[in-house]
Amino acid sequence: MTATIHDIADQRPHLMVVASDGVHVLPHALVQSVIDGGKPSSILTEPVVQRIIEEWLQKVAE
Repeated sequence: MTATIHDIADQRPHLMVVASDGVHVLPHALVQSVIDGGKPSSILTEPVVQRIIEEWLQKVAE
């Protein structure tokens, strides 16, 4: 398996998502842009979206 690694040190804060296909570190601004409609949700992989929804559902179901 190969992965593309990007240095995002200047893009803080980050979100870490532990998805079924590995650990992803996403800039908060990228996720916010998806939420705001500035970027398509397809920019996130399906396992990442699944994990974000899973964690959100756990929070709202408490």
